[in-house]
Amino acid sequence: MAASKRLFEDATQPSEATQTPVDQSVIWHTESLWQSASQTRILPALLRFHRKELRILKDRTVPVGSGRSRTYTTLDHLISVVKPALAAEGMLIHQHLAGPEVVTMLVHESGEFIASKVGFTPMQGNNTNALQNAGGGLTYLKRYAISALLNINSDEDNDGADTQAEIKPTPDSQKLASIKTWLDEGKGTLDQVQAKYNLTPLQLNFLKSK
Repeated sequence: MAASKRLFEDATQPSEATQTPVDQSVIWHTESLWQSASQTRILPALLRFHRKELRILKDRTVPVGSGRSRTYTTLDHLISVVKPALAAEGMLIHQHLAGPEVVTMLVHESGEFIASKVGFTPMQGNNTNALQNAGGGLTYLKRYAISALLNINSDEDNDGADTQAEIKPTPDSQKLASIKTWLDEGKGTLDQVQAKYNLTPLQLNFLKSK
């Protein structure tokens, strides 16, 4: 945590060409959301960004079963639209895969920034290998992180009607212990567990341990 904090502070220091120094102390709103203490330059730039009439399309439609489909904005299209619009206001977005988390940072040329992180879990796909599942989950998460940070709607607003059946719960500690016992007794497989539950990397390692 402390090391990550120093990394982000170092990475967002203003250049020598910046005439007015920026306060580079950091405010942590939560464990997953933090920003530079000074926001006097990034917020006006972000306001100008939102005043632009950006044409962000829902450019992909995929079936979700039972004759239904879901339309959303792909990561490639989202980046192609927001990248030049942000750059015109002296801002950029960059993302990092930091262990089991994706870190997303909106950075202004002055050094001011807003950052967030979210846990990363590979998707569970049919006829795909582990790397493909990881790549799919990472793309999905990066798109949502950018959309959330910039307040952009990149999916249909359907109140979860099309995706509710796809959401898998993450087991609590008590349930995880019972799953571990169930596996140790040979009553089932880890694949069966992963098909039913959304496991964090730590939970997965626990279930694999002997």
